[in-house]
Amino acid sequence: MNTKFKECLLEVYHAEQAGEAIFELMLQYANNDRERFIFGSMLQLETEAKAIMRPTLVKLELPIEENPISREQGIKVGAVFREMPFNELIENIYSSVKNIYLPQYAELETLITEDDKECFELAKFMGDHERALLAASDNIIKENEAFMEPVTEMLRFPIPLKH
Repeated sequence: MNTKFKECLLEVYHAEQAGEAIFELMLQYANNDRERFIFGSMLQLETEAKAIMRPTLVKLELPIEENPISREQGIKVGAVFREMPFNELIENIYSSVKNIYLPQYAELETLITEDDKECFELAKFMGDHERALLAASDNIIKENEAFMEPVTEMLRFPIPLKH
């Protein structure tokens, strides 16, 4: 197994843990049902991604327990985000995904070949996962009607939108 793939996979797993902490905090400070749906859906995507990653992590003998540093970083970012108006927060999520997380997740996809079907599919899923967050953030900024569809389509257990 490619050592670089394993390292990048673990970094992505830790990024999911940080993302989960960020969206949990955002959910606590949501101002209305729409915001609760947005942050709840983003939180659900992070949680489901962690669950999807765990069997492969175990097979590769990588740790699956929570990384306290990742969680702490997520809480710090969430505290900064909490102080922002909603539109600025979404723009910040969009920029963070585009400039930090998506390149990392896209790198994971380049570190494995189709010969390792399980890891290849996981890497593709994680790239798609991050592209879904980017698309949903962009949709929210542009006020598109089906703004969360890129995220909710990926969820096995979607969060309902209250009307």
